[in-house]
Amino acid sequence: MIASEVKGTVINIAKDKFAQFFRHWPLLEKELATRQDDGKTGVKSSTNYYELYFKNGSQITVVSKDTSRGLRATAAILEECALISEEAYTEVLWPQLNVKRTEVDGTLNPDEPSSPQTFITTASDRTVYMYQRLIEIAVNAVLRPQSYFCWGLSYEIPLHYGLIDKETMLDQRYSNNVSEDSFARENLSIWTGNSDEAWLDSRRLSRHRSLLLCERKARETLPPGAFYLIGCDVGRYSANTAIMVIKVLPGA
Repeated sequence: MIASEVKGTVINIAKDKFAQFFRHWPLLEKELATRQDDGKTGVKSSTNYYELYFKNGSQITVVSKDTSRGLRATAAILEECALISEEAYTEVLWPQLNVKRTEVDGTLNPDEPSSPQTFITTASDRTVYMYQRLIEIAVNAVLRPQSYFCWGLSYEIPLHYGLIDKETMLDQRYSNNVSEDSFARENLSIWTGNSDEAWLDSRRLSRHRSLLLCERKARETLPPGAFYLIGCDVGRYSANTAIMVIKVLPGA
């Protein structure tokens, strides 16, 4: 199964990529089922799905998260997964992988990975759910390298191999209309500060924040009207809980 948040995006990408595969490896296209030999068409597509059926019985289904609820799959590729919400992933996509892939004779191969998932995406804001999933995968890649793998690429790699145009990339790099954060996300695989819809801009706050003296404990005497404000942001699931202590000096 190949899935994405946006229906049109994943289906169009799949059609384009498989067309490239078949141009480079025409014998692969010969493995698609045919109505004459196998009784069914090898390629089925509409605005809601794109499916490939092979002569050996294998099937690749390309769907959006909105049209895939209730399906079952033995492996998943999540395209532009940064756009996929926590609810869509945990309640719709992940539960589909609760079946194991069997061999032709119906037996299970103990050496084959069970329900593998591949996450592919452009970097986004660090506030999205998939950033937490990325951190989890990166940590597991260190602790359990036999089961997890994580990597990121910048524009230098495709530029080196001639897959993108150098002048176009330089125009984006030095354009006043492309922000540093946007370029970092799109071309450097760097996840940036906060969401564009966030109420507070963390970068702006950091620029205006000056901590002249760090207080490790409350002071016994305070200026008139001064007080301490204590807050706690309780983290859910894999998120951390943050405790804040703010010293308020009215009129300062």
